[in-house]
Amino acid sequence: MKQGVVIIAHGSRRSEWNELVEKTATQLDSSVPIEVAFLGMVEGKSIADSIRKLEEKGVQRIVAIPLFISSGSTHLSEIRYMLGITDTCAVPTDLERITLRPGTTIIWAAPMDAHPCIRTLLRKRVCELSVRPEEEALLLVAHGSEEPGYQEQWEGLLQELAISLRDEVGLRAATYGTFHPDNVRQQAYRLAEKYQPLVIPLFLSSGYYTETAIPQRLAGIPVRYDGRAYLPDPNVTKWLNITIKTYIS
Repeated sequence: MKQGVVIIAHGSRRSEWNELVEKTATQLDSSVPIEVAFLGMVEGKSIADSIRKLEEKGVQRIVAIPLFISSGSTHLSEIRYMLGITDTCAVPTDLERITLRPGTTIIWAAPMDAHPCIRTLLRKRVCELSVRPEEEALLLVAHGSEEPGYQEQWEGLLQELAISLRDEVGLRAATYGTFHPDNVRQQAYRLAEKYQPLVIPLFLSSGYYTETAIPQRLAGIPVRYDGRAYLPDPNVTKWLNITIKTYIS
């Protein structure tokens, strides 16, 4: 049975955002066909388009890799529903199910979450901002969710990463802030009362959140923040390669 991979990202109206995802896919060392798909906003690169391209190449076993930060993203429920992995969608959606060719099977992989490659990426970012770790505190900033069940997954991931990074780097404290619920400024203020905050964004690619929303919420607070997202860090490429090798027999 011929195998293939579809890498699924959210997508953006900014071409640079999408191009970073596509460039990352070209750096993978896999011998199977690979297509990049976006949940929206990218013409000709929808999930249905990419699945159809793989099927036209004779692929029958498709590994779907969600290029998402957290299992707490509601979009993952929508995508699983679209692909026929679940019979119903746990959140409201306008997305339609994709009709697969007879014999096509979709295998769902896990998102990035707290994979060792992602831990390495984040630890490197923290170390690059840190000067005197004994006087510093970490603030992880992510999208988050206010949906029951999804919020707990986001918070569990962020808490796990914050604690491990604090201990590995030797920082005095660590916590997290999200946009849903919106508590980034509150958390930054609280840390700045005692420590030098180091702010690390957990977003796939640079864009509105890293360049506008986070700086707005940090305005006037003495933090260290460089705004770099996950891409184009090579650890994301490494994570994709490991994931592909895990699911492609």
